[in-house]
Amino acid sequence: MEVLELLLGSAALVACTVLLCEFLRWVLHRSVPAGFGLQLALEVVSTIQLCCCTWEMNLLCTKGDIELWLVLLLIYLLTLLHCLTFQGATCNPCGSVIQWLQGLVPGLQTILKVVGQFVGAGLSWVLMPYLWSLRLSPLHQQDKECESPLHVYPLSGALVEMTCALSLYLLLHPLPRVSAPLQPHMVALTITGIAYAGGHLTGAMFNPVLAFAVVFFCRGHTFLQYIIVYWIGPFIGEILRL
Repeated sequence: MEVLELLLGSAALVACTVLLCEFLRWVLHRSVPAGFGLQLALEVVSTIQLCCCTWEMNLLCTKGDIELWLVLLLIYLLTLLHCLTFQGATCNPCGSVIQWLQGLVPGLQTILKVVGQFVGAGLSWVLMPYLWSLRLSPLHQQDKECESPLHVYPLSGALVEMTCALSLYLLLHPLPRVSAPLQPHMVALTITGIAYAGGHLTGAMFNPVLAFAVVFFCRGHTFLQYIIVYWIGPFIGEILRL
């Protein structure tokens, strides 16, 4: 298969996903009053977008046999796209829990946000088969069973994910002092660098809900091992920043 053909097919699927989610966000802004209800709905929609795009990215990278520099470029572009469209949604239980621990968000709102994020992950499972059924890429016609990205022992993997989560916070700590137009690029570059450093070990998810959607049902490891690596690891990393 030609790399260009695979890239165009994946780009078309990502475009369909983002346009659908942008339409849903547009509808929400016009039908839901401003407040926590709107924030929660945006959290669900943005998590759907994050999980679906990551699923497609994972399929392209594992089945498409593309070069590392191209993988990193795609991670950068996808992260930049998410930064420009998420409208303040975190799509990460770690970030939501930390806001609660810092006293910035009430406990009930935190619980609802985390539930909404996992609902978004679940809805991505429903949406992706329909998107893949469009057969925009030759990869969408093949077996899409995934292999575990965890290539180290679970405790070592948890340490890697912890380090990724902590590194993200430390590297982005100066973000508020960066001019607004450059902030999405700084976030995208940081996440791309972390993915380069830890991707070959654990996939460098450092996001429990994203790992739940994309990794937890891949063959190769048990559910408990995934929990240790992709839930406990990032949460420890986030707590260490307090």
